[in-house]
Amino acid sequence: MKRALVYGTLILVACAAAGLVVSHADLLAAQKGRSQGESSQSGGLRSFEIVPLETVSETSSNASIGDLNGDGFPDIVLVKGRHWQVTSLIFFGDGKGHFTPGPPLPSKATKSYSGSLTDMTKSGHLDMVLSNDQPDSKLVLRNDGKGNFSVGGTYGDPHWPTRNAAVGDLNGDGYPDIAVANRGTASYVCLNDGKLHFDCRPLENSPSAATVAIADMDADGANDVIYACRDSCQSLAYFNDRKGGFPRRVPWGPPNSSTRAMAVADFDGDGHLDIAACHETLGCFVYLNDGKGHFGSGIQFQTPEALPYSMIAADLNRDRRPEIIVGYVNAPGVIYFNGGAISMAAQEQNIRRFHSVTGRDRFMEWRRGISTATAGRTSWWRGQTRPVL
Repeated sequence: MKRALVYGTLILVACAAAGLVVSHADLLAAQKGRSQGESSQSGGLRSFEIVPLETVSETSSNASIGDLNGDGFPDIVLVKGRHWQVTSLIFFGDGKGHFTPGPPLPSKATKSYSGSLTDMTKSGHLDMVLSNDQPDSKLVLRNDGKGNFSVGGTYGDPHWPTRNAAVGDLNGDGYPDIAVANRGTASYVCLNDGKLHFDCRPLENSPSAATVAIADMDADGANDVIYACRDSCQSLAYFNDRKGGFPRRVPWGPPNSSTRAMAVADFDGDGHLDIAACHETLGCFVYLNDGKGHFGSGIQFQTPEALPYSMIAADLNRDRRPEIIVGYVNAPGVIYFNGGAISMAAQEQNIRRFHSVTGRDRFMEWRRGISTATAGRTSWWRGQTRPVL
């Protein structure tokens, strides 16, 4: 993988504190853009305008994006807390990159790590699944379609040391379920009956985890669950029996690694979902899937130059190949542009201590955006691609 300067398309910077998979960090320096940069496979430089969302510095842990009030424009959920009880916020977008505060959330001050947006009841509206650390209840907030939320239900045990949560249909009934990443204890899948009642079941020999993803890794039509080990252990993929059971598990990555940053996408274009991950002290790798849920030893695309906290995969330049976006601690965040055949060109962004990154089209146009949660003042970054001369 090659290295170049970073200039991304659209970036939201939220304020946070320390680490997780998709959130928290220090905004030590943020620039509007750079006049010169090295060209990459992306075919363009990226420049940004910084638009503050709030004036305070609090421990934000994550940022999620979706249309919350039904106006057709993406809105922002700024998830706050982590080790501290802080109130999460929502911001309504006008489709032009401007955001105004929405109504207060009923969750109040909680130790929240993530706020997944999905329609949990087939109402046609995006609800919010909050993953909260102990002693807070794990909450599902129901949306009335206008961006007003109420507590619709709870899942799991308030005493769980929960970090991240992923949402997807795990038992084929059409309702999104929840996979929970608990650090230092068993992780769970919580099956949704469509009325926000959850049947939570532990996953056998699950690793201590802060990061989890839901995806169909063996193309059998059923979603599987992928965990990255947080504390010097083996990361695992759990394969679904199409009924919400997970009898088969497959290791991936080094056997004694510590990992916060993970993303799932088809990186080599063979039609099978692969895993990208950055392991502390080891570096960043892509683990190619053979289509049957077996993963290779890994192709390294970055040496361990900084502590990785977060990662997403998204096509930022419309070439139908997913890029990898990594947030680091006390080092610039980096976008690795996919040149095909797992060839990456890296571009740096001068934001420090990312704890969360999220990708989405912000203005309902072709331009792809990135949300990040950091430690510092929350900001929204907007910009556009311009060609390299």
